[in-house]
Amino acid sequence: KYTTDSRGHSADESFEIKLRNHKKEPVDVRVVEHLYRWTNWDISSSSDTYKKTDAQTIEIPVTIAPDQEKVITYTAHYSW
Repeated sequence: KYTTDSRGHSADESFEIKLRNHKKEPVDVRVVEHLYRWTNWDISSSSDTYKKTDAQTIEIPVTIAPDQEKVITYTAHYSW
């Protein structure tokens, strides 16, 4: 989902990432997302904790239980 404000000086972009573990043991996954649309951004909402690793990248570490699915959602707010 992508929306902009009426003046064209900001935009919000929402993402949904689905991960599934088919193994018989839990797995640790590191989701790496590149926020490339603009240099001024923040995460306005996130279903999981994230870490900003550089000016345009976040990492979302998750553990997925055996034979389960994990859905990660977040919204990036860009401004210029």
